Amino acid sequence: MYLGVKSLDQLVKVREALQKGLLPQDIYDTISERFDLVTQGIARIEKASGTHYPISYVEPSAILTSGSDMSFQYGILFARTLPVFFEEKFQVVIQISAPLVAFGLKGTIHAILAHEFLHYIELIRKISK
Repeated sequence: MYLGVKSLDQLVKVREALQKGLLPQDIYDTISERFDLVTQGIARIEKASGTHYPISYVEPSAILTSGSDMSFQYGILFARTLPVFFEEKFQVVIQISAPLVAFGLKGTIHAILAHEFLHYIELIRKISK
């Protein structure tokens, strides 16, 4: 049940951050060189599941979070699953953080992509009911 468009440039926001001077050239180069680990992980998940991976892109920043029940404690989100309405259609987008792509181990990247894919499947299951 794939609702997305596969032709999205997954590094567009990273390129924009480089052009605006928000991202150093060496970090951009690292992300670009290592992005193949993301595409390999997505291909692996699609082969194992028989289902297309949702739209995904690399967010050129670290996403920090804190909970109201956790005073002075913060967490880093290396990826997140976002349900969105775009062009009057419901879609699910996977946002992958640039630090994960730049510095994550291959196994960690694949595991996080698989984890987000499970969130995607759960959202689709709930909506289908």
